Amino acid sequence: MLITFSGLDGAGKSTLIQGLKTNLEKQDRRVTVFHMTDHIGLYAYTRLLRDWIKRDIGRLNGLLRWTGDRSQGSNWNGKQALDQGRFMAVVMDMRNSIVWNKPLRRCIYLMDLFIFLFYRFYVEKVKKQVLIMDRYFYDTLVDVADGRKWLWIRFLALLTPTPSVPVYLDISPEEAYERKGEYSVDYLKRRWVAYQKVFPWVRSSVVIANNDLNTTLRTLEKVVVERMAAGSLKHLTDDCNPGV
Repeated sequence: MLITFSGLDGAGKSTLIQGLKTNLEKQDRRVTVFHMTDHIGLYAYTRLLRDWIKRDIGRLNGLLRWTGDRSQGSNWNGKQALDQGRFMAVVMDMRNSIVWNKPLRRCIYLMDLFIFLFYRFYVEKVKKQVLIMDRYFYDTLVDVADGRKWLWIRFLALLTPTPSVPVYLDISPEEAYERKGEYSVDYLKRRWVAYQKVFPWVRSSVVIANNDLNTTLRTLEKVVVERMAAGSLKHLTDDCNPGV
């Protein structure tokens, strides 16, 4: 089973995911949780490479600082810090040019879909676990939406595997800002409008106003149990009627 959570930053995705994971595990269901931007696709691998470079640069700086202090005095530390700052500025410029390049991200979207299929097959079919996604491709569609080229966004949505339980946590931009305050209200409003456009395309989506954590969690558990039962019944029916 694939369960996905989408919504504005501050909608409460992480908290609900942890609660749902804990309750499913109490029912002897094994669960794997992936974060879309941290674990899946080219951006996730780019982030791992970035962290690896930063870690190695830190180690190299430590070595150079030690040898520089011994051989060239304190001026070496200042030069090394300046060089590192310039290098990281170049890296961040390259990152931002990719992250905020919407046409490029639409192309990467197709590659990430292909990568995701392998992750999903391994978790659901090989490990026999429930896969929960903190963010999903629907959030990526919101990221790349520019308010005009909806036909292209619609095409990508049609290619996207529909989760067993696609959850959209619908809170207002103002409430999201109050909860987290990471992005401006205007930015959150643009994203909210895009979510209202994208999620009506999602079959069997579960739209919840996450106002009360316990109530929302109970609602989610009920939906998940019902769809698990429906999936098991369908699987049993298919086994009994292989020729149908």
